[in-house]
Amino acid sequence: MNLNDKEKKIKSAIEEITGIKLNHQEVSRDKDKKYSESKLIIKDVKGKELAKVQNLRDFEDVLLSVNKDIILRCAKRNEFSKWLKSIGESELADKFLTIEKEFDEGEKLRKKMIDIIEEFRYSINQSYVTSYHRTSEEHHIKLSHIGTGSFGGKARGVAFLAKILSKYVTDDMFPGLKITIPRSIVLSTDVFDSFIEHNDLAKLDISHMSDERIASKFMAANLPATIIGDLRSFITNTRRPLIVRSSSLLEDSLLQPFAGIYASMLLPNESWGTDLRFQEVCNAIKYVYASTYFEKARTYIKSTPKNVSDEKMAVLLQEVVGNKYDTYFYPTISGVAKSYNYYPSGSCKPEDGIAYLTLGLGKSIVDGGSSYCFCPEKPKAPLFGTPKDFMRYSQKSYYALKLKSVYTIFTKNEETTLEKLEVDIAKKHGVLDKVASTYLHRDDSLYPGLYDEGAIVIDFGPIVNYDTIPLAKALKLLLRVGALALGYPIEIEFAVNFNRDESKPAELIILQIRSMIPPDKYQDVNIENIDVDKVLCYSENALGNGIISGFKDIVYIKSESFDMSNSNRAVSQIRRMNLKLMDAGKPYMLIGPGRWGSADPWLGIPIIWSDIAGVKVILETPYKERPIDPSQGSHFFHDMISSQVGYLITKKDKGNIDWKWLESLKLIEETEDVKHVETPSELEVSIDGKRGKAIIKEKLMIDNKIKTKK
Repeated sequence: MNLNDKEKKIKSAIEEITGIKLNHQEVSRDKDKKYSESKLIIKDVKGKELAKVQNLRDFEDVLLSVNKDIILRCAKRNEFSKWLKSIGESELADKFLTIEKEFDEGEKLRKKMIDIIEEFRYSINQSYVTSYHRTSEEHHIKLSHIGTGSFGGKARGVAFLAKILSKYVTDDMFPGLKITIPRSIVLSTDVFDSFIEHNDLAKLDISHMSDERIASKFMAANLPATIIGDLRSFITNTRRPLIVRSSSLLEDSLLQPFAGIYASMLLPNESWGTDLRFQEVCNAIKYVYASTYFEKARTYIKSTPKNVSDEKMAVLLQEVVGNKYDTYFYPTISGVAKSYNYYPSGSCKPEDGIAYLTLGLGKSIVDGGSSYCFCPEKPKAPLFGTPKDFMRYSQKSYYALKLKSVYTIFTKNEETTLEKLEVDIAKKHGVLDKVASTYLHRDDSLYPGLYDEGAIVIDFGPIVNYDTIPLAKALKLLLRVGALALGYPIEIEFAVNFNRDESKPAELIILQIRSMIPPDKYQDVNIENIDVDKVLCYSENALGNGIISGFKDIVYIKSESFDMSNSNRAVSQIRRMNLKLMDAGKPYMLIGPGRWGSADPWLGIPIIWSDIAGVKVILETPYKERPIDPSQGSHFFHDMISSQVGYLITKKDKGNIDWKWLESLKLIEETEDVKHVETPSELEVSIDGKRGKAIIKEKLMIDNKIKTKK
């Protein structure tokens, strides 16, 4: 799609969603016209045509779908750089020519090419980001930077969002709702390089050091003198709470997002002492730098073609969205929205997207805890069944920032300044009436707002069902425009804050954007005619696509004896087995009850992605038939999708697993809650991504021919 076509589609989408007629000015790019006829033909070794590339979107599709050996062969003939030159993309062509000469391994080459294309997509949409200046007007600027290097993934996304909002969104589109980004400052990657170099930190034997020792070494180091003045000026001029976020080169990329892998630090930033607040920010920056080398990051990188030496860390400082309530600070709503829904239900289609909302700070969502979900295209379409069904699992608590500024050497992460509060506290703060409904038993119904009788339910009914603010429409537009501008499905993190002065509009603040794996990269996998009683496992709720094979190891929770009260205990057992299998180069399947990756141990096993980075397939089994759906807003879910791991759910009447077969397998290791077993021959998982169905079979070697056991 050339720029003209993209602009037309974006403007048409805005007109459709808002009803506002735009001036369709043509956006011209001479090279789009001049080079529109240039084509790249991709052929296999026999000369058969596999794909015809006419534009950059076609090119990305080829890089994502064509065999790595064919990509390598084309690269060694300089076919990619020559074609890019022919369509007028000289800068891209030069970068591709360099890596065509440099790489000799197909998969690494593919991923590097995708990284370059993705960086290019963001860069042509970015707004101008100002260099930080110590002026009295500086606090009015939404996005600025200190340093001259790369912004990294998160900050790059914020710059892209700034451009989207300034170019396409006007204040009159959504009455009662203002859309913006938080005030943000980026410390670019050259600041990180200078920090590492001047403190001789590259000499540390990181691989044999604990996280605590790494953090201690980094905390004792000094930030570059060249940034101290600017940083102190920034801290002097803001007393709002701050979040110091990682923004590494590898974060939020298309195929290795590193979501939730590095540290983020929440700071109250409330002390009257500037020195104290400045020291806390400096410590937070150094801790985020240190997290580049923590065990969690090193383990995750092992599962990718990257090396820890490839990583560089930028840091994003953002003012936290919210209001002060007594000694706490939090937004009314935090949320995650996706333009593609991998688990659609009811009348909603995958391309209608999905949004997750939670009261307070967004930790509940990104950690896979309790939240409310709806479809932005059809916000009133029921996704939960009866009100009574939803009541059981609605939000009972929320996260807030504790406003008590204490000088501390950080040993953990943002949780050190968070507090989990009961929803009744939000009622005292006057927040609950905007996000809650009341369940009245006499007519088994939910009514928006708070009533003297009945049970409070956090269902965001006043907003989602009664449009007190046009949140659904705004998210619909942002998802549509963002996906069109980037050329991929997208995910955004956001917060909604209601002004205490009710004459002023509420604010929708967009915090982050990242690409999702394109859902149309599905190969046809037909398992419609399979006898489900003759396979090892069958699922009608599966995520992923294609044939996954080449593994014999299975790690699973002992189903009969396991109780969810022990789910935290099981994490360390799984982590140890994962490390052993990764060191041995053995991918594996993971089986267990409830929602994997949930922060709530009563919903599932609360592992993080680095705990299971070597996994190839995850199987979720029911826990006492409790209906727990995967949380698509979590960092865990995003890493799982981007790592192209298959995820199968065996709900009642919609899936099964042969437990007798599983128990009969060769035992490799057993702990209190977990078993590691090995199959006699390789397993094969077939996932039909279009229909959300999957089966697992076992391959048997007979007479040197592979047959498949059904």
